[in-house]
Order: sequence, then C-alpha cells, then structure tokens
Amino acid sequence: MSADNSDGREVFIRQLVNDVAPAEAPLVPDYIAAVDAAKAKSVDGLEFGIEGVVEALGPLVVLVSTTLFTDLGKWALSGAEEAIKTMIKQGGQRLLAAWLGAPKKGGLKDVLTDEGKSEVMVMVRASLRGKKIEKEKVDKIMTALEKRLFEP
Repeated sequence: MSADNSDGREVFIRQLVNDVAPAEAPLVPDYIAAVDAAKAKSVDGLEFGIEGVVEALGPLVVLVSTTLFTDLGKWALSGAEEAIKTMIKQGGQRLLAAWLGAPKKGGLKDVLTDEGKSEVMVMVRASLRGKKIEKEKVDKIMTALEKRLFEP
C-alpha cells in the first residue's frame, strides 16, 4: 500500500462505480487520472475540461472516494486526538489502516463509532456541496457508499 492509500482507494472506487454505474467501470482509470491531475493543480476535482462530465457518475464517485480516503487516512494516523477517539472504536485504528489498504464491503461497520459513521457521511456529502449535481445522483452515490462501508 502506498503512503496515500491510492491502491485501496482505486479498489474502492472500482467497487463503488460498479455499484452505481457499472457501464462506466472501463473509464475508472481515466476518471482517477483526471481527478488526481486536477487535485495537483488545486482545483476541486471536477475541472475535467469536458462539457457535461457530471452527467456521468464515475467522476463523482472518484471525488467522493478521494475525500473519504484522505480523511480516513488522517484518522488512522492521528490516534492521540480526542476527536478521533470518539470516531473510531477502541483498537479500530489498526483495522481502519488495514481497510484503507484493502477495502471490503461492510469493512467499517465495526471500526467506526456511530458518531464516526455519521461524520464520514457528512464530510463526503460536503465534498459535493456547492456543485451543480442533481440531488438524485448525490443520493444514489451516498446510498451506495453507506451500504459499501457499513453493511455486510
């Protein structure tokens, strides 16, 4: 696993794209490359230069997953903070770090506290706020994300 959990992130992105938009699965590498290039240039990850790109769900999944992996990666590394202790169950940091490297469906249900689960969904939804994305698309991604993270 790389330091930024990119291998686990790519696995998770592929899984989530297969959940919400299986026809877009072959485009995942392009979506990831576009978001990573955009992030390197300090834009919000949706600046692909392709008209109507938000018609596709894949780029949104990549943006959401990148936010998720960045924030959960911070949680996995910063155990001394009191706020983190309320988000991750006792002994859960090791499990969280393992999940970031090899995400599996439902893998966070026993790692995060109820407050942590709620916070994950809030921070992911915040990554989509302010963008011109149809509510149905956001809801579809959020529902699939919640199932992938917390349901067996």
